Parts: sequence; C-alpha cells; structure tokens
Amino acid sequence: MTAELESLAMLRTTVAGTELEAGIDFVLAQNHESRVRAVQKSVDFACNKLVKHRDKKQKDDENALTVQVSDMLSSSGIKASHDPSIGGHCDIVVEGKEDFLWMAEAKKHDKYAWLDKGFKQLSTRYSTGNPGQDHGEVLIYCFAQDAKAMLTKWRDELADRNPDVTTCEGESQNPLTFASTHKHECSGLDFFIRHKVVSLFWSPKDK
Repeated sequence: MTAELESLAMLRTTVAGTELEAGIDFVLAQNHESRVRAVQKSVDFACNKLVKHRDKKQKDDENALTVQVSDMLSSSGIKASHDPSIGGHCDIVVEGKEDFLWMAEAKKHDKYAWLDKGFKQLSTRYSTGNPGQDHGEVLIYCFAQDAKAMLTKWRDELADRNPDVTTCEGESQNPLTFASTHKHECSGLDFFIRHKVVSLFWSPKDK
C-alpha cells in the first residue's frame, strides 16, 4: 500500500460513521450507484441535525430548512446548490463526476396535494431521467405528531394519484423513507425517488 492510500485509509477510519465519511465516499465514488448512496447518507446526517434541534426550527419555513440541508451537504464536501435553474428552480441539486445529477424537492407537509405537487415538479419539470441522472428525493418536513403514520399515508396517496408509480419499502436502517419508481416521460427510462420524512414535531409535556 502506498503512503497516499495508507493515509486515505486512516482518514476514512477516523471519520467513519460521520457526515465527512459520506462526503469522502461521494468524492471518491467510481460509479453512479455509489454517488447516490453517498448523497442519501449525507442527506440523512443533515436531516438528523434538524431533528436534534427541532425546538429551534418551529418557525423556520420550507425554504429556510432547505437552505440548511443544502449547506450541510456542501460542508461535507458534496457539490450541492439551492434553487439553481435546471428546468426551473429545484430546491436542492447535487452535481458530480460523469455528468452526475441528483435533485431533491422539499415540501413542508400540510396537504397531500402539496406533496404531490413536489413529486410532479421533481419528476416532470426538473429532472432529465437520463443515465446518471435518474435518482431524486422528495423531502418532507413534518411538524405533526407521528411522522411514520404521515409517511405511510403519503405512500398510499402517491399511488392513488399516480397509477403509473410503484412503491416499495425504504432502507431497512431508515424506516422513515420509502422508494418509488416510474417511467420518466422524457427519457423513457426508470426514474427512482426516495421519499423521506423529517420529523420536526415538538411538544414537550414537562410544563
């Protein structure tokens, strides 16, 4: 092992399990799937930070929360931008090597029609659906009690409102997600979306 590889291995061991590891994984990724996993992992770290400080987030609007997520992605070493113009103004855009493009549309949960609008914006307005550009995310800020129940209801609503969409369970380690797939109307290829709820309900009972 060369000195450079040894130093890199030591660095990855040092930052294992942190947002910096996700950033390093993204920078060093050699294929599309690895880049997608690194971005999703970084999003999870960013959203967990919002949840940890949810008492301070109760007055933040949709845009303010999204800027924070985008900034945290950038801080981990991922090239993320908020509200760039790609087919319109998408909430979060990540770009990478080999023309990699990942997009997220974020919505503050109120009505399910509002979430469906975000899904349609992401899938029909902003995304290309091309190879290397076939993954995105619907990010849901939930200030209501029981975020899991809300996400389950959204999964049912998504299928009812979009019969061409199929859904499946999300990652086993992250039950506050599910995945959907549909044929992208532009590219004709499968387009994959992770739906993630960020549980920001805060109602302490100690007073």
